Amino acid sequence: MSTSSHLTLSLKNDLAEITRASAAVDELGERHHAAPEALYAVNLALEEVLTNTISYGYDDGAAHEIIVHFSMQDGELTLTITDDARPFDPLQAPAPDVNAALEDRPVGGLGIHLAKTMMDGMHYRYESGKNILTMKKKIA
Repeated sequence: MSTSSHLTLSLKNDLAEITRASAAVDELGERHHAAPEALYAVNLALEEVLTNTISYGYDDGAAHEIIVHFSMQDGELTLTITDDARPFDPLQAPAPDVNAALEDRPVGGLGIHLAKTMMDGMHYRYESGKNILTMKKKIA
């Protein structure tokens, strides 16, 4: 028997909104008896993606909407994040050299690397002026 859930959040481009997205992950996880480690991974990846979008994607000072759609199907959580920020494909970001000395590493890139590593799958597309990032993780 298949079980599914769907939830869509409309977030402002404000870092304080990230807690709402995290609460939604926790709620879906609880409802579907998700493994705590998997929820941690999803929350970390989502926080990194939203933080980058909010911090670096907008430079006009205006309010913008970020849509996060959650879909749970047969133990797999799919998150689709849609925004009108500057086009950015996180999958094209180079992996940081985690073996280099800290002082030799360039600033940035580690959060995206963590998100890509923590999730089971990620897909990006830019369509009709929107970034659309889909992330998947088996959580239950």
